[in-house]
Amino acid sequence: MIVPASGETAEDIAVASSVRRSGIILGGDLNVITPVCNLDPDYTALAITYSKAHDDLAKRAQGKSVVHVHGNDIAEVEISYPSESEQRCISSIVLDLDSLITLHQRKCQCRSLCGYLSWEQRKLGDVTTIVGGGTPSTNNSAYWDGDIDWYSPAELGEQVYADRSVRRITQAGYDSCSATLLPAGKAILFTSRAGIGNTAILRRSACTNQGFQSLVVNDDTDVYFVYSMTDRIKKFAEQKASGSTFLEISGKGLAAGEFAFPSKDEQTAIGSMFKQLDHLITLHQ
Repeated sequence: MIVPASGETAEDIAVASSVRRSGIILGGDLNVITPVCNLDPDYTALAITYSKAHDDLAKRAQGKSVVHVHGNDIAEVEISYPSESEQRCISSIVLDLDSLITLHQRKCQCRSLCGYLSWEQRKLGDVTTIVGGGTPSTNNSAYWDGDIDWYSPAELGEQVYADRSVRRITQAGYDSCSATLLPAGKAILFTSRAGIGNTAILRRSACTNQGFQSLVVNDDTDVYFVYSMTDRIKKFAEQKASGSTFLEISGKGLAAGEFAFPSKDEQTAIGSMFKQLDHLITLHQ
């Protein structure tokens, strides 16, 4: 029996009840459940898989060699149905989450595979230039509100790319401190303190404060491949970080980390694959 949620009309109850009469097709080893017009098939499938209905079906299963459930037993299982629009909303959210979980699992599997392949061990400092940052005096207004992007660690979150900083400095401010302009498309922002290992690929030239040891890849290294490695780089940095007030990794310490690198062509192919996965994950979020 299919039981609609409380608050539904007598017509809704009649429609739900009709599923028991006409919604199940019996045929050998296959029982096909066909919800009527006002019942969403995806919601029905999810309810059978994840709700109390699944446990009820398991209790009704019979057989020694082959465990099975008779169609008549399936017809008696109770499922609560909200309105049609709510059914579609619930099924859409759950299916999107399933897709997102699958994409994350594929990404993790690919990263694990990359760690086991027989590639050349190279120091991070040999394939990238590691660049620190600087901060102009906050007491000099002539140094601020200019055209040069200037990042602080708090600005980096889950985004893959960094397109625009919250604060910007002037050319005078840039000249007054140790900040270095990082090239677009080749630099990965990498936080080195107060949350080590947050990353983003620069899409326009920018500089940072002292909370970064950013990675500028050389011409023989693919930027997205290195970005896809940042979980391992982060783990290394956290292990080597030191400090009494807060943990921090220096540029020299980060440069000493050794990681496996394939050829540039392989890096580009792998980086492209990760880029597509990240794009799909972003679309599902």
